[in-house]
Amino acid sequence: MKVMVVDDEPDIVDLLLLMLDDPDYEVIPASGGNDCLEKLKHGVPDLILLDLIMPDLNGWEVLNRIRREDRLKSIPVVILTAKQLTADVAHKKAPHINEYLVKPVTKEGLISVIEDITSSSKKLGNFIDAAGKADVDPEMIDQYVQLNHQTSAYKRLHTSLAQIYTKKRLEEEASARNTVKSIERVINLKGRNLEELHTRIGEMIDASG
Repeated sequence: MKVMVVDDEPDIVDLLLLMLDDPDYEVIPASGGNDCLEKLKHGVPDLILLDLIMPDLNGWEVLNRIRREDRLKSIPVVILTAKQLTADVAHKKAPHINEYLVKPVTKEGLISVIEDITSSSKKLGNFIDAAGKADVDPEMIDQYVQLNHQTSAYKRLHTSLAQIYTKKRLEEEASARNTVKSIERVINLKGRNLEELHTRIGEMIDASG
């Protein structure tokens, strides 16, 4: 598995390289946002670990450029940040990221996130392959992929925010409370749409078999 590590701090890059020192991983270090984009011209990794605060090009701008390019937009991106994202920022960025980790990152936490994303991507890939063989409308497949990604991202985001915003804190902070409730509504809506689409595509796959 190819993992690109993007961070302007050499010590952080070295630490992540050490954590991923395993035959299962091929690590591609990038010293900043511009270096990341330059290396993406020559190859597409399976996953990107992306720092937010970098002097040349910050992580959000790098992420925006990745998501705008068809060749790159499906790459899973894990945001690395030195502090917790606010509920509002996390909500706005959720559709574009797969997960975010707060530094300092533990090896166990990092590996767990990568394995979870890899497992989910494999299951999704198998389902999409079956849908393609069943001649399911490509637009329907693309809609399913987008819904799957967004629903999973919001669910992971909700789990992370639940660890940050205690019940008491939510009672005291109206803005955070409203954002969390908004995220829950998004999860419910997208989750229902995803389930319905999954059932429809599944029926087409079964009928073709």
